[in-house]
Amino acid sequence: MFDENLKPVLFAIGAVAVLMGLATDRYGPRTDLATAVDTGALPPVPATAGPGGAPAQTPVAALRVTLGAGLEARLLYAYTLEGRVVTRREFRNDPTSAVSPLDLGIVWGDLARPGGTDALSFRTRPRAVSYRAEPGAILPRGWETQVTNNHLIPADPSVHAALNGVAVGDHVRLQGYLVVVTGDQITPWRSSTRRDDNTIIGGCEIILVTGVEVLPGAGA
Repeated sequence: MFDENLKPVLFAIGAVAVLMGLATDRYGPRTDLATAVDTGALPPVPATAGPGGAPAQTPVAALRVTLGAGLEARLLYAYTLEGRVVTRREFRNDPTSAVSPLDLGIVWGDLARPGGTDALSFRTRPRAVSYRAEPGAILPRGWETQVTNNHLIPADPSVHAALNGVAVGDHVRLQGYLVVVTGDQITPWRSSTRRDDNTIIGGCEIILVTGVEVLPGAGA
């Protein structure tokens, strides 16, 4: 998820999105979501996260799903992520905000435990998250892979409403699909499918979200 040559490290979908900086959450959640997917026609997703709290990712058929606003998603993997929300940002004006109005930065595994991020600070950027560790901080081995920035595509208005209720500090379970989004007005927007990819472009998860649950332990 990180480029180790950058301090602080950014998650981003591409240089253009990082530079735009057009949309912020100060306007409150948007209500004009374009997406209304028939989730009953989609393949099953993992019920829980994997060993150690790692996201559960399973192959699925490469189905194409119409999202709205001239955009389409192709399924890459079924996906379940459980962790603690460390950043939240709403979007209104970038090319994909009609279907993906929200990013959540989420930590999982050791970092999601009480006190797991006490030595870290996080900031949102346009379609990106940066972090900084305190000098001399002692952090779990491989901790960088336990921080994710997630571009979320609510499958329908009920999922959108559930995501709007998620706050920084909540422990959540998100279920859905890693996807690549295409459309006439955008360059293909492809999800990361690895936790250890250290790139700026394509280093975020793009999730077509079909299920949202706030878990016990919110605010820990």
